[in-house]
Amino acid sequence: MSSIFPRQAVYKLIVVQFGLTLLATAIAWIHSDVAAKSALLGGLTCAIPSAYFVWRAFRYSGARMADKVVQSLYQGEAWKFMLTALSFAVIFVRVEPLNVPALFVAFMTVQLGHLASARMTNF
Repeated sequence: MSSIFPRQAVYKLIVVQFGLTLLATAIAWIHSDVAAKSALLGGLTCAIPSAYFVWRAFRYSGARMADKVVQSLYQGEAWKFMLTALSFAVIFVRVEPLNVPALFVAFMTVQLGHLASARMTNF
């Protein structure tokens, strides 16, 4: 069962994203409780859809399942996008008070965190 991306390495990326979410929340907590809550929501807005994508994309493997692999990748990415957009919509409509800079900084930190974690896992 060899593949281009070892499954365990991809799962480590998700763990790193959730870890970065907690780190961003802790750092924002120094500023205020509202900033911490906003940072947590921003990090989870990135990490949860990414975890869903990984679960969806890596259900199938092998040459015989190539059509299902491709279909899973496209469906996973589409759902990831929709979950992210829906999360932001719900946050902006339902969460008050909200620290918007903390929300977006945490989201971007977690989003870009996969670059650093990919280097750590030698991709």
